[in-house]
Amino acid sequence: MLRCLAAGASVLGASAFVPLHPTSNTMEVAPVTSLRGSTPFQPNANSSKIAYALVGTGCVTVAAAAASRQRKVRSGRVTKISRQYDASKEIGVLDPLLFWDPIGFCDGCTKDEFDRRRAVELKHGRVCMFACLGMLAPDLFGKWDGDLSPSAGLKFADIPSGIAAIPKVPAEGWLQILVFTGILELFFFKDLAVGGPNLGQYGGEPGNFGTGYWGRKIQNPEERRNKLNIELANGRLAMISFTGMVAQNFLTGQSTIDQLQSGHISPFNDGQGLFAVSDVSLALPWAPVPSGLTNNPLDGEYIGDVGFDPLGLSQNRKLLPWYREAELAHGRVAMMATLGYTVQVSGLKIEPFLTKYPTSSEDPLLAASQVPLGGWLQIILLITFVEVWRFQNVISKYGEGVAPGDLGWNVQAPVKGKRPEWIGPTFSAAYSPEEFALMQLREIKHGRVAMVAWGVMTIVNAETGKGVSILPIFERPEYAGTVGDFFPRGI
Repeated sequence: MLRCLAAGASVLGASAFVPLHPTSNTMEVAPVTSLRGSTPFQPNANSSKIAYALVGTGCVTVAAAAASRQRKVRSGRVTKISRQYDASKEIGVLDPLLFWDPIGFCDGCTKDEFDRRRAVELKHGRVCMFACLGMLAPDLFGKWDGDLSPSAGLKFADIPSGIAAIPKVPAEGWLQILVFTGILELFFFKDLAVGGPNLGQYGGEPGNFGTGYWGRKIQNPEERRNKLNIELANGRLAMISFTGMVAQNFLTGQSTIDQLQSGHISPFNDGQGLFAVSDVSLALPWAPVPSGLTNNPLDGEYIGDVGFDPLGLSQNRKLLPWYREAELAHGRVAMMATLGYTVQVSGLKIEPFLTKYPTSSEDPLLAASQVPLGGWLQIILLITFVEVWRFQNVISKYGEGVAPGDLGWNVQAPVKGKRPEWIGPTFSAAYSPEEFALMQLREIKHGRVAMVAWGVMTIVNAETGKGVSILPIFERPEYAGTVGDFFPRGI
């Protein structure tokens, strides 16, 4: 009866225990003693019953806790409080990175959690050391004689090196390998570090199966610690090395030794491996040239064609002129925008943005919000007028021979076909066809860089509140930061 009562009281009084990290729901009980000038507390019948109930519950809770504690002590199962473990004192803290935990696995971890990760690290490192040897040994020392599968007529010499051997080995062979590995782990090494978190058992030292160092026990603590550090370092290197071997084997189609013997060091542009294509893109050397592009930067139809089309948009040849028009338009606007950032950050301004509508030189995005509504309406009207003219005279005239992006600014440009007449001022520059193609290539390259640069400049400006310039901007004097920048106040 007493045990049942203690168990029930422990459930009712569970909230009486103080946790390691108190929550915000804890309440302080006001003192009963009356303050000066206040009415003393007068208990009534209901409050007395509540008080008796609380006191009784508390007494039963204490008794239940004591009984539970006595049972735990007698059974030898005293609850342990988990504490944060300092993993920086463990082996494996080596130069030059020392205690390296960029993801923060050891932040707030317990000793059991660290032991599990150390056991996993050791096991993966040991397996990868064997795997690296397995990737190199068949090509260096030859393969076994005899049959791998007599029923299938498969010999060891028929198995290729590297990852290509995986599908060649019969399923029965892989089953034998898995069974042999399981017997080694469970019965020979008696590895209990299986099952994942909260299930594995790691003993006093994770990864120590009592086999010693080449069959002998190292008695010197410093020598033993050095050997364990060497094992960890080699295992870590093997994990990275094996990953690189597998990745390069997959990309080139050759094992590591085959790559060295054939001179196939790079998986690109040598006609071998995964990227064995006859005509590769100039922009993406591992991909073939898209079907709608020529992969010729100085091609007469689309200057700057370097075979870059990861989305396959060039397959629709009818839309290529529109794509080129959009690329040129965005590139030209982006070039002016990057210059606009530079001019704004430098402090160069004209009226009325000096005195009547002062704008920020430190933050171009803030300056854009300081332009009055009337100014933005004028800008939008001007852009709309130019875009309508461009649609009527360029975009809608592709069928008549007008080239995408040709606004007719240079009246002497060596352009074949019909040309639009620009509504504004023009200039004359007599280029040869080769020189003009080179100028067009420079324009498209600068426009592509400017589109990326403007995006980066805008993100940096939004994150830091300060504009970015493509030219070095030196610190301005204090008096030149309020109005005009180049024109100090009072002049």
